[in-house]
Amino acid sequence: MGDLVQAAETFISKNLGAVLKSADFLQFGVDDVKAMLKLESVEDSIDEDKYRSAVAWALYDFDERRKKFSDLFHLLQLENLSKDFLIKVVQKEKLVCNSMDCMQLLVTSLVSRISEATACKAKPGQSDEILMIGGESCQRSVAKFNTKTIQWSNMPDTNIARRWPSAVNYNQQILLMGGSKDSTYLNSVEMLDLNDENPKWDSNLPSMGEKRYGLASTLLDGLVYCAGGYNDTGRLSSCESYNPEERKWSSIRNMNTKRGSHALVSARGLLYALGRLDDGYNRTNTTEFYDPRNGKWEYIPPMKTCRYGLTAIVLNNEIYAIGGHDGSNPLCSVEKYNLDTKTWIDVPSMNEERCGGSACVVDGLIWVFGGFDAKTVEFYDPATNKWQVSTNMDRERVCPCVLSI
Repeated sequence: MGDLVQAAETFISKNLGAVLKSADFLQFGVDDVKAMLKLESVEDSIDEDKYRSAVAWALYDFDERRKKFSDLFHLLQLENLSKDFLIKVVQKEKLVCNSMDCMQLLVTSLVSRISEATACKAKPGQSDEILMIGGESCQRSVAKFNTKTIQWSNMPDTNIARRWPSAVNYNQQILLMGGSKDSTYLNSVEMLDLNDENPKWDSNLPSMGEKRYGLASTLLDGLVYCAGGYNDTGRLSSCESYNPEERKWSSIRNMNTKRGSHALVSARGLLYALGRLDDGYNRTNTTEFYDPRNGKWEYIPPMKTCRYGLTAIVLNNEIYAIGGHDGSNPLCSVEKYNLDTKTWIDVPSMNEERCGGSACVVDGLIWVFGGFDAKTVEFYDPATNKWQVSTNMDRERVCPCVLSI
């Protein structure tokens, strides 16, 4: 008789997932359910199956079984469930929310998980990695580049193929905005949450108030700012901000100049818009700043060179305007604006001309990627005042979004 019982338990253990999902499981008594939850199994996702089955069993006869759910919850191995599953599934279950005992177990597990992640993961912009999104010939492609190992790795493709969108990194949540698809201008937004163990692009975000292609974006004081671009009406001077915590877009005052194919950065509590391509396809060197405190845009001294399709970054309280096109030729030239002296200064030129390139800062170095006919990755070291080629691009990318992560 003992051998028969052991054989039955072995069979159930090997097929535990199917047993938990069966209609018969809902008829089991609480002791039998506890016995099932205690069984070990090598099946994939068995801990998720155990949780879902415990919930289904309790809901099958809610009035009678809800008081017994806490005992079942104690038998679940929460440490084997992903943080994403705990937040998006377990935390939203009413059987869990309505039980202080269950919530205490859940919170303890989440705090432990988040503490481990914080200990292992560098803050945004302090790691050695850079995320690159899209580009003219690979609009859904996403890649990660490690500046120390000089290695490329693939990341999940975006949900929508976007031509010339813009992106920001908000607390390791990558927000990808606007662009165009099949000649249709977009105002939609999608997000890749790098805090998740298995990040995937999520399109369930509020859309911008205006469709924008060739827009520019940046972060300032916890808000995402988007400025200019193009749509069916032509070039845009309009701007808007997004509050990620409230999930709400709001319009702000228009720029003094319509701008597309420009750059937008933030420094010392202000936004700076650089360069542009206007309705007459004129390239300009105008630059203006926005002060959120008074809601006004004001001009600053223009760049020394007309630029559109440029990229810009802020490093050591200086704004770098990198590459672009002057109306006649793509540019390898670079200049920087000193926020104290309010003057533009020439910086040594890049090794390659880059119109439609993108840049970010990692570990005090400016890394530049992509552009029309640009084949390499290069970086600039302010300490040596030199550009150096690092490696080749993973593939041709024109106007990609580049972010330090």
